[in-house]
Amino acid sequence: MKQFIKLFHISALTILFVGCKDPSRTKTMDFGLFTLEVPYKWQQVKQNGIDSYIGAIAVGNTDTLYFDLGLYSNSLTEPNIQVITREMIEENNLDSSDFVVVNDIMSMNIDADLYRKQNVSWDTIDNRRAKIVFPRISGRGMTGVYIGSLWGDSSKVRFNLHGSNLNAQTEQDLLKAIKTLRFHKRNMDNEEN
Repeated sequence: MKQFIKLFHISALTILFVGCKDPSRTKTMDFGLFTLEVPYKWQQVKQNGIDSYIGAIAVGNTDTLYFDLGLYSNSLTEPNIQVITREMIEENNLDSSDFVVVNDIMSMNIDADLYRKQNVSWDTIDNRRAKIVFPRISGRGMTGVYIGSLWGDSSKVRFNLHGSNLNAQTEQDLLKAIKTLRFHKRNMDNEEN
């Protein structure tokens, strides 16, 4: 009987140990035209695109990442910051949430970059020039990557992978995953979306 109890305890501990997943554990997600190494819990979400290959990645209960591989993929460029006066808002009945508002015309020489939400850096990923964007304040802005010419200088096929207002851990995980992107040239017309 003692051997049975001992064997039971060893079996139970083994099951518990194997069943617990290491939070730093990763897996390779294969989207056909590209792969990337991501945290184990991230899940692929299939979507149907009209003129490009699109999809999503579910990250926990609150964050979702989106990708777009095609001719019209967004460059993830933040819109230009417009600085206007309070008087201009009142005269034109404008929504102030779209602008940086200053009190008078003399203040309009303000550097608009002070008000941007995201930083931009450039890197090489899988031998491709890549623009990486990330928020200046964690959780407020876009995190992602954009590649303007996926298959070479004359290629018009673009790629982006991004998420908005991500929690700090997801931001870090995405920036790490971006570095592992690998692309596989195939005929896009034969790919399932």
